[in-house]
Amino acid sequence: MSTTFSSPTSHEATTWQPSTKISSLGAWKHPLETIWHLESVRTSYRLHRFWARIRSPRQAAASFLAIGFILLYLLAGFTVLSRRDVVDPGRLQLWLSGGMVLYTLYHSIKYLWASRPVDAPTCVVTTPAMSLWVGGGPMSRMFVVLHDVARVVPATIMKSLLLCVVLWRDVPNLFSLWMGVFLALFTLEWMRRIVSHVIDAMNRREKKFLQTASLVVAFALVAALGLQTINETPPGGDPAMYMSTAISEVALFAGSDTVQWFALPLQPASHLAVSQPMWPFTQFIPAAWMPLHCLALLLSSIATIALLGVSLIRLDDWSIQRRHASEQALLRSWNELSPTGIAPGNTSHDASAVSTTSATQNNGSSLNKTSSFNSSTNNRAARTREIESYRPLFTWPLWGIVARQLHCIRRYRANVLVSFAIPMAVSLSPLLMPSEGLAGQAAKQWIFVIGGIALSSLLLAPPALQIDFRRDLKRIGLLRSFPLTASEMCAGMLSVPVAITILFQWITLAVASLIADVPAAQVGWLAVAFPSLAVLTFAIENSLFLAFPHQIHDQGIAMVIRAKITFLWKGLVLAFVPFVLFLWVTACHSLLPENIVFPVAFTGSLIGCWTCALAAFGILVGCWKRFDPAIDTPPD
Repeated sequence: MSTTFSSPTSHEATTWQPSTKISSLGAWKHPLETIWHLESVRTSYRLHRFWARIRSPRQAAASFLAIGFILLYLLAGFTVLSRRDVVDPGRLQLWLSGGMVLYTLYHSIKYLWASRPVDAPTCVVTTPAMSLWVGGGPMSRMFVVLHDVARVVPATIMKSLLLCVVLWRDVPNLFSLWMGVFLALFTLEWMRRIVSHVIDAMNRREKKFLQTASLVVAFALVAALGLQTINETPPGGDPAMYMSTAISEVALFAGSDTVQWFALPLQPASHLAVSQPMWPFTQFIPAAWMPLHCLALLLSSIATIALLGVSLIRLDDWSIQRRHASEQALLRSWNELSPTGIAPGNTSHDASAVSTTSATQNNGSSLNKTSSFNSSTNNRAARTREIESYRPLFTWPLWGIVARQLHCIRRYRANVLVSFAIPMAVSLSPLLMPSEGLAGQAAKQWIFVIGGIALSSLLLAPPALQIDFRRDLKRIGLLRSFPLTASEMCAGMLSVPVAITILFQWITLAVASLIADVPAAQVGWLAVAFPSLAVLTFAIENSLFLAFPHQIHDQGIAMVIRAKITFLWKGLVLAFVPFVLFLWVTACHSLLPENIVFPVAFTGSLIGCWTCALAAFGILVGCWKRFDPAIDTPPD
């Protein structure tokens, strides 16, 4: 063991010198330069990591899926989609402006009802690394907010390119289409952030009032569109005709004057996408000078985004001050109530509760001793019950994962209820139509119900029920430490979302079977087959996540590709499963005697459905065994 002492020379070398600090001030960078350097380093690192992942054997499946999807998407865009009928550019312009206003309205209602964690109370999404690099740096809040929005630029560029593959046939200029779609999507992102900041600044009473108002507005809009759809559909139309009419009514609503006034920030970008002049530029620029019109629309879009940026910065400052004032008012209310014996954090007490608490504190000492004895007895009984409740977890540890998932669902129960109530109502809507309007369409109504349940299980259930591996990336190491096999871990993680989806399927089927006159064998087959679809959906979703993991708030290009791959496999399932079932039933009728056709077709189709579901579950188990948190976990 040795002890070192600093010499005078070394002491002088390490002594802080004011001149050194003053000279280092000139090396400080402007915040924009710092953010640019940070994003350049992050982009370079992500590109090197992306190239390494493509060449890595561990990521071969994910790389093959991503590259295969891009090639298939481009092939479909330049072959199949190029033969479709040309859409009116004016209609496309209304969709780009009014449709995004409708999406902003949907986002506002969803964000208003969303429950955010305590450590992320606002819409400014930051990871621990980003909080250290940006939040801890010598820069103002303004640059932090601007940086948070600017991070979505790569993903927006990728989305614009993918949309151009679909829309290039409808416009005269491909570059103007890409610029217009990109600026419209980027403007939409600023509008979403502005709405989110306004909602963050509200107190609890104001949010409850707005939540009630949002329910009234949403119900009124749905009722108006439903009644208009019924009135516009000719009598005797099938459910497909009702659906096409409903989509047309939504398009008409998006193109209405009221919605277009709300879409004023999106007007320059939407007109630029379809290469159409816009007022007031038509007053002093001839219509034939289209390049000059496009330049004016481009500058107007950029100016609109700059104005939205200034508004967002002002709103962010106002939101912080208002949240701070609300917290101070809450603390003052707690300080006023704490001398009366009311626990801080519970502010919903009236004067009678305060007087009752004061009277209880003024009782005699014998009453206090009795109450303390009773409270200690109750505490011991509660602890005993708690210990008894944990015993099944030691006999079968899988219940620990199931109990954990059930505890997580409490926080999102309102969102889950709304997410499944709406598709249930849409799926059952053809059965609720007047009988004279759908005469002789019983089979089509039933097919519509079945399709609605399948679409909801495939498309809506996974985003609404992310209570599985997708939300536990930062706790993968903890999950690895549990004394469970890979099959038990995967079964426990999928238990709650699959059970909720099956419950939705069975309730919808039960209500539909009570309204419609369908054979009991059909209902029984669907009741057994639909759960396999739920298992298949969540198993493949989680397999893709474990094969190509991502942070929950990622906005990169990989997220866009991953979302498109997810829609691709779901579309393939919806296209091929009915076709394969039809071939199986046809083969049974052609090759088997009449008396055994039904049992063989019934049992064989169910075996095939559950074989596919169990195969997907096996793939998930393999992905979980293969997943290495030290290698596969992406950085923040």
